Amino acid sequence: MAPPYKWQRMLDASKDEATLAVRLYNDPKEARSLEGFIVHMHIAWLYLFQAKWMKAGKEKAYRRRESDRPLRYKKIDGEYENYPLDWFVKSEYPAAANPVRANLNFFIKLRNKIEHRHNGADEVLQSIVSGECHSLLLNYEEALVALAGSEQSLAHILRFPVFIGGFTDKGKADLLRMTKSLPADLRTFLAEYDSSLDDAVTRDPKYCMRLTVLLERGNRKGDMPIQFFNMDDLTDEEREAAEKLAQRGMVIKHAKEVAVSNAGNSKPKQVIAEVASAIPFVFNQRHFVLVNKTQHVRPYGNTNSPAETRKEWCIWDAPHKDYTYTPAYTAWLIKQCSTEDGFLKVVGVEPTIKPVK
Repeated sequence: MAPPYKWQRMLDASKDEATLAVRLYNDPKEARSLEGFIVHMHIAWLYLFQAKWMKAGKEKAYRRRESDRPLRYKKIDGEYENYPLDWFVKSEYPAAANPVRANLNFFIKLRNKIEHRHNGADEVLQSIVSGECHSLLLNYEEALVALAGSEQSLAHILRFPVFIGGFTDKGKADLLRMTKSLPADLRTFLAEYDSSLDDAVTRDPKYCMRLTVLLERGNRKGDMPIQFFNMDDLTDEEREAAEKLAQRGMVIKHAKEVAVSNAGNSKPKQVIAEVASAIPFVFNQRHFVLVNKTQHVRPYGNTNSPAETRKEWCIWDAPHKDYTYTPAYTAWLIKQCSTEDGFLKVVGVEPTIKPVK
């Protein structure tokens, strides 16, 4: 049998790194699972790009040059030095607004920030950036299949993990509580990086994937127990129903199959308290009302149409005749108000730094 092509060996090494990354991420006993995932996915992407360039006959093109005349390349211990991952990212995704590029750059910067840092933030950070982690892996899978075909897909190797933490009320409460203990510099980094991106990028699943899980009765009639649907493949009616489900929050119990609207939403005081504790500036009732008015979140004053709200952020509760606000709105407020420019843009007034206690 002929030996495998050099690029195929590099591709196999890339897949090994990716599967190791996922194994570490899904290991509940691994103390630094997120760090391991990021490091090994970083290597997996680097090897994938190198395999792609090898296959195209451009291996020398990604070697660091000492000079152009005569053509000489840098070496370390006798081995050619190659360009790092961020060089490949810029080459493969030249558009700055590309969500895949934004996702990769996010993890390159995050790796530089958390590597060799063991202060207990790993578990907290993993709960916050899980959407970006899923996108990093799915983007890799898409690039892998595009390069080498579906027979190289990781779907033949990886399985959906079994877990319960985010599906129970206590699990969700614990995740929200943990996010507040994230070190200040990491919270600042996350807020500033997201604020630097266009909303179109941050909403793109290639940058951050969000899953809406619907628990339903199982059967053995040939269906897969885990089914994924791409929003782009749904009809307009199906997409609208899915978006409403994700925005409002649903609690579905097998015994009664009752959908509870507004589950997970918050009253104004709760939103204000969460935002105030998460940003470096004073945020109070006045600021909250100003944002609601400038962003047209809900109607104010005498109105015959109280339900005309921005449904992804605010829901009119007719039986109680008041408004509740979605987790997405709280997250958006924290993201926007974490920087001076963002605060001024959405609130309309200059921010005030919190007094030192």
